[in-house]
Amino acid sequence: MLLIVLIASMVFGLAYLILERARLDHYRRAIPLVIAVTGTRGKSSVTRMLAAVLLQSGRRVLAKTTGAEASLILPDGSEKEIRRRGRPSVIEQKHVIRLGADLGVDAAVVEIMSIHAENHWVETRRLLKPDLVLVTNFRVDHTAAMGETREAIATLLALDVPPGTRAFVPQLESPPEFCDAVEKGGGEVVEVPHGVGSLQLGDDSGSKIGQFGENLDLVYAAARSLDIDDATIREGVRRTRSDAGALGIWRYQPADFETPCFLVNAFAANDPESTALVHARVMAAVDANPKRCVGLLNLRPDRGDRTLQWLEALRGGFLNRLSRLYVVGLHARTLERRLRRRDDAVPIEVLRQGQPADITRTVLSGMRSTGGIVFGFGNIGGAGEALATYWSTMGEPWEMES
Repeated sequence: MLLIVLIASMVFGLAYLILERARLDHYRRAIPLVIAVTGTRGKSSVTRMLAAVLLQSGRRVLAKTTGAEASLILPDGSEKEIRRRGRPSVIEQKHVIRLGADLGVDAAVVEIMSIHAENHWVETRRLLKPDLVLVTNFRVDHTAAMGETREAIATLLALDVPPGTRAFVPQLESPPEFCDAVEKGGGEVVEVPHGVGSLQLGDDSGSKIGQFGENLDLVYAAARSLDIDDATIREGVRRTRSDAGALGIWRYQPADFETPCFLVNAFAANDPESTALVHARVMAAVDANPKRCVGLLNLRPDRGDRTLQWLEALRGGFLNRLSRLYVVGLHARTLERRLRRRDDAVPIEVLRQGQPADITRTVLSGMRSTGGIVFGFGNIGGAGEALATYWSTMGEPWEMES
């Protein structure tokens, strides 16, 4: 009797899986164009920008981001926050495909959410089956799951390009390991020249070109491959709404300050390489004295691997970009103790978790007469998001020139 029950359960389970596969394939066939956006940094910005361009071209578009604000961007342009009961799961992508089919969309732009190799394979090759893939970059992060080298990251991200799929990648970010793996797997790599987006669209498309030039290159190349004209791409870029994790700069001058200062939200850059690039760009744009740049490092309690990354980066020279470093988060005291062993002139202070206004007041305390920059980095989660929100309400938005 037990054997019969086991066999019946197996047959029922197998039939259910076959039915689910058939349903998913049906929903996927109902969407003419699915585009996946993968990489280490900038996925949400690229997803939002490309969705806006496709919408501007007259398509009915559904998009999904998984960054600082995990959201669905619906065909009418409105957004719906994704509320999760548990941990994020790639099964969400199955629901996106079904929703797209139910809404009758012409295109879906979906940010890849996987970290582990097996999840990348399932997410792209079994669930999304994208027609195009955009790869933003191959920076080292999530080292425990993705590997500790650029080459390892490149090999893993090649899993996001199924056979017969075209992958767009920035020419300057295109490692041979990625190209080889994609081509061996039956895919195609399109290397996008640096600056092609701003060159073709011009600098009149607004600050998004200045802030996200590399991302714009990808969006421009993908859109042109879909026969979207420059004027439509330019307007779509202009209409793109940034998420909370996007680079933000605010000019802020409290009543008792003689000189204004700048508050910089670079929390979502996360990894040291990306953060260093953002820091260099901001310092050049603001034209500020490097000796007046105060760092505010926010550490996530569940990302001990990233704390170790930052410890290594700070020891390796990143600390020298700052006049002072404030650290907030669960690992802050440990990081401060390890850095204190250095013979370094840069003061380091641990802050308690508190209200954004109190933290901001502390980090600005030495800038009353001279002004300066508060450069927020490390992670957008927790204190980072609260600070970015507070700064956006207190300061005046300041746009970098391209």
